[in-house]
Amino acid sequence: MRAYQRFKRCIGQGNLWLYAVGILKKRGPLHGYAIIQEIRKFGFNISTVYGYVLLKRMLADGVLVEVEEGGRKLYTVSEAARENFRKALEELQNLAKLLA
Repeated sequence: MRAYQRFKRCIGQGNLWLYAVGILKKRGPLHGYAIIQEIRKFGFNISTVYGYVLLKRMLADGVLVEVEEGGRKLYTVSEAARENFRKALEELQNLAKLLA
């Protein structure tokens, strides 16, 4: 059904920042390729190039912060993104309750 496919695209591919933030909240700072690999485990078939474009967009949007550790560039979650992540999860939970 096309409506369901649009839903999956919007809630999934359209909101990969939620997955990236969730991953980093659980695992702590990670390098870019590790984040991309973790996102792929959710079933998103994103290319490495697209993954890095996504990370750069999240940096520009203030979702991620770059940190350097041991000479490596790692990404972590900004405080604003933590708050927005919490709000997004609450909205998803409320939506699920309303529709169930």
